[in-house]
Amino acid sequence: MLEAVARRKAHWLFNAESAKSFYGKRRPQEDMVTSAVFGSISQMSPEDRYGAIEILLGRDAFKETGFTPEDDIDLDFWPRLAGPAGRRHVEPDILLKSAGRTAVVEVKWHAPLSERQLEQQVEAAGTESITAVVMLGEAGVEDEICGVRAFRRTWRDVAAELQKASAPRRSPLWRWQATMLAFLQETDMGRVFAGLSAIADPDGASFQFRKPGHPPWLDRALQEPQSIKYTFGEAQ
Repeated sequence: MLEAVARRKAHWLFNAESAKSFYGKRRPQEDMVTSAVFGSISQMSPEDRYGAIEILLGRDAFKETGFTPEDDIDLDFWPRLAGPAGRRHVEPDILLKSAGRTAVVEVKWHAPLSERQLEQQVEAAGTESITAVVMLGEAGVEDEICGVRAFRRTWRDVAAELQKASAPRRSPLWRWQATMLAFLQETDMGRVFAGLSAIADPDGASFQFRKPGHPPWLDRALQEPQSIKYTFGEAQ
């Protein structure tokens, strides 16, 4: 799916105005993004997975998780956890688990958090093992959720980090970085300034001033303002 968006085959699905194309139905943007982004990471080697998750979460949040390169990171997609009274279950988007530590990741795309959404997820997952909560999207988040440090990481933050990221050329992590950046650049949630294109070589084009006695520059400052009219044409 990342490739389909990056190559502009389905990029319209991830822009705000795409809502009208679903005729009132809930857009599956968040679930599709979660599956594509984290699903691709789950297929990597432990070393590459460690690097990709660090980019997604951001260095501060990743450091707070306590994850280390020595222990692999498991990804649990939409686990159904026992909910509070009056609610059958709670479903975080992603639980990242490694060596007894757990990070809760909530993915948002053109959507706010619901009331106590993160609090219920942390309580359901068990605060004793959770080391960090990451809100991946534009929704605001408090500094702490149930005593656990929480972080907001926008998709533009991720795109900016991907622009600076490096990995061995042609490695799975390098390919993932390139594809992720291309994907985000085709969405209104993740697009960042990518610099100006190089100016094309004019291929030696030249112009000729046809009015004699008036060079195209002034070798001395004029004492009085003058109006000089030039006509341009291709060199003969």
